[in-house]
Amino acid sequence: MPAVTRRSGTGLTELVVALALASVVTTVAVAGLTQHRRAQQRRDAAARAEQIVLDVARILRVQLGRAVGPPRLLADTALQLQLLRGTAKACATEPARLTLPADPAWWSAPRAGDSVAVLDTLSGVDWKASVLAVATLRASPSCPAGGIRLTLSAPVPATAPAMFLPVRVSYLVRLAPYRASDGQWWFGERLCTPVCGAMQPIAGPLRSPAEGGFRLRQAAGDGVAVLRLDLRVRATISGQDATRMARVPVGAAP
Repeated sequence: MPAVTRRSGTGLTELVVALALASVVTTVAVAGLTQHRRAQQRRDAAARAEQIVLDVARILRVQLGRAVGPPRLLADTALQLQLLRGTAKACATEPARLTLPADPAWWSAPRAGDSVAVLDTLSGVDWKASVLAVATLRASPSCPAGGIRLTLSAPVPATAPAMFLPVRVSYLVRLAPYRASDGQWWFGERLCTPVCGAMQPIAGPLRSPAEGGFRLRQAAGDGVAVLRLDLRVRATISGQDATRMARVPVGAAP
């Protein structure tokens, strides 16, 4: 009787089954990866939205920390602040001019339209004037590190000794949400020195004010003389929403 020979290799049926199994495994793997990617995108969007509201709250706290005097609420979405550029004792004086040393660590450089304040020792309150022009001076015997000469709207009185007392230079800004040209809402800053300019973005995008994107409310604190700002910020990124409420201390009431 002749011997039966076995054909080696894979048959068509086995190949079809293997391909089908591979297809199922691939489909399951792709679906799992897609779900993982979508979940990661949702987490990233939620984290981004949360970071935006944290940035707005942090920026507001920093700006309030630089404020000279209490803030002024223009509306429940707009805040006006007098922000400090820096303080220094004058190294040279002229009629209606002060030269401040260039070496102090300024928050930002003085510019025309800023305000200058020096304590008037006679009245006990600040003497104030506006800066009409700013010039940078080279080093001199009176200002060895160089100086920033401020031309003022009025001469400094003798009772406000700028060479012995700190001179505070500040500027006016407005903080508010605004709608950009792309239709999105941003938290921005408008420099009002000497007149209010265009809004510049700081953080965002936010939800619109009508949707609770940015809200401010001035409220009394534990003491009658303490003011606080109740802040509410909301942002949405790729459908993921984040909202944060905070109570920001401001300082003593005027």
